[in-house]
Amino acid sequence: MKKIKILFMLSLSVFLLFSCNYNKKANNTINDTESTESAIEYNNYDLNDYIDNLILNTPSYIPYWNKESYKGRWNYIDGVFLNSILEYSKVKNDNKYIDFVKNYVNYYIKETGEFLYISSQEEYNPTINGAFRANELDSYCESRILFDLYQYTKDERYNNAINRSYDYLLNMPMCVNNINYCHKAIYNNQIYLDGFYMYVPFLVKYANSKKDYTIYDNIIKQYKYVYEHQRNTENGLYYHCLDTAKSIFWANKETGVSESVWSRGLGWYIMSLVDSIEYFPKDKQTYLINILNEAINSIYKYKDNDTNMYYQLIDKGNTSYEVSYDKYLKYLNNQKYTSDATISNYLESSGSSMIAYTMMKGARLNYLDNKYLNIGKKTFEGIYNHSFNKTSNTLNDICLSAGLGPENKPYRDGTPYYYLAEKVVSNDAKGVGPFIMAYIEYIR
Repeated sequence: MKKIKILFMLSLSVFLLFSCNYNKKANNTINDTESTESAIEYNNYDLNDYIDNLILNTPSYIPYWNKESYKGRWNYIDGVFLNSILEYSKVKNDNKYIDFVKNYVNYYIKETGEFLYISSQEEYNPTINGAFRANELDSYCESRILFDLYQYTKDERYNNAINRSYDYLLNMPMCVNNINYCHKAIYNNQIYLDGFYMYVPFLVKYANSKKDYTIYDNIIKQYKYVYEHQRNTENGLYYHCLDTAKSIFWANKETGVSESVWSRGLGWYIMSLVDSIEYFPKDKQTYLINILNEAINSIYKYKDNDTNMYYQLIDKGNTSYEVSYDKYLKYLNNQKYTSDATISNYLESSGSSMIAYTMMKGARLNYLDNKYLNIGKKTFEGIYNHSFNKTSNTLNDICLSAGLGPENKPYRDGTPYYYLAEKVVSNDAKGVGPFIMAYIEYIR
């Protein structure tokens, strides 16, 4: 009888253990919006060696991460990467990352705060005030990191460079009939979504440091103009560019917008919001939070269900296009293509990283519904598993560049054919920087 009782108790224990494990598995079978942090194994997504490798391969001012070419000047590609490294230094609490950024930047900025012009055997054309091209919004993206460097070091060179950057921004040309900046002097009357990330985070940090409320009001008006003129009211997505004069060849003659929705263009735009809202006074944040929510809710509808990533042309799905060699490929991608080609829309890692980052940070700061914390995490995991090669430490599926015009580049016409004809590269900072920033939010 005693043996029977022992056997019964053992059987009951096994049954209860099995039932417990079964229920645990069943409870973990949940959808995107109900994922829990306990279900995520962070150790499987470690980028520390990858980040250190990017730094070790940049022993001087010639960046390993800039695949467009060594620019030898102050530029947004370096800016987005160096910003990610400064943020990484905060979560790692390791000054070596700050020292790296400081040493890199000090090559470009003199002790007086003046920007250095670099001449070399590659014969770069002289630019306004040396390495700083004051007539394009792209330059101000890198100036954003000067606030952190000044906070860390109290070196006046950085404060002086901040003030110089602000003075140059005030002289940027404006678009016709509104208060938005032209993206570049050569892009007259053109508003790019990209431009908001290039200058707004810098400008709100400046406004915050000076307590200048008129700056905040102007920025809100600039966002409002784009919301009203560049947004597709049917699906909530934004077109890449707007010509306020409605005269350039790629612009819709009635609305002025370009034809396509580019994932990285959207990414720059939403990152500008999530990185800037916290610097606005509380009573001025509501409008920006609302348009961020609308944008994220619209973007999420186009998520790829298998990878949780987003396509280069975000609203076109897995569509293929016959791309002309003579019209597009010979100007943009002739090393890969020698004739007309069928090119499929592809899952693009830089835009996907920007979206993942914005979702996670927006949820963390309570700008977005908390469900987006886990949705953003799943997107980061999708990028890591689909586009990151863990053996070679390489982030793939990065669109090298995309823009519109000018008139002497008619192949940059804003059509789906154009965006798919652009080169796809690996380890360029336009993808690497946002990928690292998404990783930082993932492990926070």
